[in-house]
Amino acid sequence: MQPYKIEFFDRQLDYVFHDSTVDLTIDNDYLSITTNAVEIAPNDRVKAGHFIRISREDGLVDFFGVVSDVSPKDYVTSIRYRPFVSLFDEDILFDTTLQGTSGTRPDTSTLENVLKKYITDYYISNSDSLQNLPIVIYTSAIANHTRNWSMNIKSDTQGANKAIVGLYKVLIINALKQYGIAINVTPNFTQKRIELTIYKSSGVFKIDGDLKNVNVKTLKVNDRPDGINKLTVYNADDYSLPPLNFYVHTDRTWDVDGTTNRIVPVVRDVKAATPDSQIAEEIDYDTAFVYAALDVAYNELSGLTWDNLIELECLPDDKIIRPLEMRFGQTIKLHYAGATYESILTGKSIDSKLITLTFGSERIRFTKNRKKNRT
Repeated sequence: MQPYKIEFFDRQLDYVFHDSTVDLTIDNDYLSITTNAVEIAPNDRVKAGHFIRISREDGLVDFFGVVSDVSPKDYVTSIRYRPFVSLFDEDILFDTTLQGTSGTRPDTSTLENVLKKYITDYYISNSDSLQNLPIVIYTSAIANHTRNWSMNIKSDTQGANKAIVGLYKVLIINALKQYGIAINVTPNFTQKRIELTIYKSSGVFKIDGDLKNVNVKTLKVNDRPDGINKLTVYNADDYSLPPLNFYVHTDRTWDVDGTTNRIVPVVRDVKAATPDSQIAEEIDYDTAFVYAALDVAYNELSGLTWDNLIELECLPDDKIIRPLEMRFGQTIKLHYAGATYESILTGKSIDSKLITLTFGSERIRFTKNRKKNRT
């Protein structure tokens, strides 16, 4: 049993205190803010808002978060902490026009760059310097960015093209749930900065759930019909106008690109959308139809596969699955009991003996729906 090293740093990443333990559990759920606790030797140096790093000598565990509460007790100090991205659990003023399907939209409107923009605006270049953090953001090459995206975010006031939304609860979570885009956090203590990487995992990792090295703890398969990989949306005002087609790709993202990474055989569905008259007046009619069609696509295509709930247990140092190296957003195919299930990594729970990997984009709501359908 390897000990965990627990280190604390202030907001400028200057060292504050360290301790160690062999008894520790870390729950890290990308879809909701999780709070963990650990007890350390008595001290009065660690404060709420300080950063916490938990690591093992083998490098397989390296958690970076923020202290949310410090409680002195008899002979120990109790520390409660959350993942670093919990700092982004705040509302922002969002420009709804950044969503869209046009292939000619500027690079600044790719989903990766939109996430980068709002993190930069609120946590790096904020006019209130006390809100800024020593963050550096990296993204993949612009050619690999997600250009055709929508989260169905509507303007709070008609015609204003602005909405107050949660940076974490809306933008960051839905970037993973809909498009497989995640944020990895790495502290760089040498250069005193926190490096965020906005990425989309490539490839599909295959897991054999029938092998003895893995325990399939939970498996709940989505109830919606499988197979729809092309959606044609007509203009409800005039069906003679050219429709807009959306395509689901092999990585389960979807957009208007019908030329690359298509799924075959093609399984098609047809819907209609009514353009918003206000948008047509303020921008133009074609754009109003595109926005309306995006809304339909969002409702029909989002999460078709990634809402499969899968929980797997294995040893932290398993050489086949390598669970501690697997990053959020990794797509997997689980082969189990003669069938194959696809999902995406959204949670990890680590203790001294086992690690639980949780896959699925809608597990909380989906579980409730399953229970409802069985009554």
